[in-house]
Amino acid sequence: MKILKRNISTRFISQLFVVVTVVLLALTHQFFGIEKAAPIDAYCPFGAVESFFTLLFKGEFLKRIFTSSFILMGIFLFANFFLGRIFCGYFCPLGAIQEWLRALGRKIGFKKDFEIPKELDRYLRYLKYLILLIIVYYSFYLGDLVFRNYDPYTSLMHFGGEFKEKIVGYLILMLVLFSALFSKSLWCRYFCPLGAFFGIMKKLSFLKIERNSKSCISCGICDKTCPANLEIKTAKIVKNADCISCGKCIGDCPKSSLGYTTMGKKISRNLFLKLIIMLVVIPLIIAPFTPFWKTKPESNIVNIKGEVNTADIRGSNTLNYVIKTTKVPLSEFQKKLALPKDVDTSLKLKLIGPEYGLKNKEGAVLETEDFRKVIDGYIIEEKAGEDRSMKKYEPDCVFGEVECEFPGDCASYIDVNKDRVCDHSQ
Repeated sequence: MKILKRNISTRFISQLFVVVTVVLLALTHQFFGIEKAAPIDAYCPFGAVESFFTLLFKGEFLKRIFTSSFILMGIFLFANFFLGRIFCGYFCPLGAIQEWLRALGRKIGFKKDFEIPKELDRYLRYLKYLILLIIVYYSFYLGDLVFRNYDPYTSLMHFGGEFKEKIVGYLILMLVLFSALFSKSLWCRYFCPLGAFFGIMKKLSFLKIERNSKSCISCGICDKTCPANLEIKTAKIVKNADCISCGKCIGDCPKSSLGYTTMGKKISRNLFLKLIIMLVVIPLIIAPFTPFWKTKPESNIVNIKGEVNTADIRGSNTLNYVIKTTKVPLSEFQKKLALPKDVDTSLKLKLIGPEYGLKNKEGAVLETEDFRKVIDGYIIEEKAGEDRSMKKYEPDCVFGEVECEFPGDCASYIDVNKDRVCDHSQ
């Protein structure tokens, strides 16, 4: 019983630690911006799924995704073979929050779980696989994180920021959190694309949960306690793709009739936790200190070819950083956007308009897109100036001009200015 309590508290501590960590990472990005802190996307393994085909066929990452997402996915995929969907059971922050809200819901009066009829539930569980397929296809086709503005987890970690862009994501987030008060993780069961991916990978896992039918009294506690709402009390072996390896059914069984097996051998919950530490926790601690771990490129504005991509400029970029990387002088922004002479260049682009009460030509508050337009215009003007200065003109026609309907027939050529036909026949 002591081991049981230790195991349960270990899972809670793991979930709590992950939630606190990602919140701190998200706040760091919100406070310091993209120049000093990576976006929360870089710390989610789903980025590897979204960016996989883009990296495979185009040799590049989707914006906001870097090697860190692939390393995280590699760790959890390897652990999946021996521990099943351990990410969902022990390390998913949104899954943990839903479980905590359900516990809160029971305390405030929602004792009975609200559940969709079993016949409908059986088919709705396939919906997340369709969502996964759509996201993977369009992420590759459009070269962007198409799910980002609809993702409740991303919205949660923006704490109300980017509201216009993520209004649908915030709406979904509110529905997810509200439903969690009276139902078991509806988002995870029916809609989560990362859960769908790990569900597919679960089929390759050696881990199973076996039920001892001789000692089982069919009390149904295992079914009630399962976050995925699986039918366990009648199953000889629990190998459903939606099993998240949380071990709650094993820990709550009054007759100890349920247990883990991997590769045909029974393993204790104590050993299971040691495997989590060995296969997941230790690699997660080591990974950030390796040379392969990178959460963002050196610059989000200039690519590896040295080209400026204004579409990648973020509101969290400071004006000083933008000036330094794009080579657009401060005077250009002051001229085109009416920035004050004493403008604080350490301010983020998204804060300059509100800070100084500046508006664009349309009368709206100055925003990041206005800075992008100035930079695009400056680059175009600079390029045009370079082309004019590099243009070389041929000397006048030294042999005289001729008039030919077809210059080639009389051994003529048109000079580089294309304004005269020169006789070259001599």
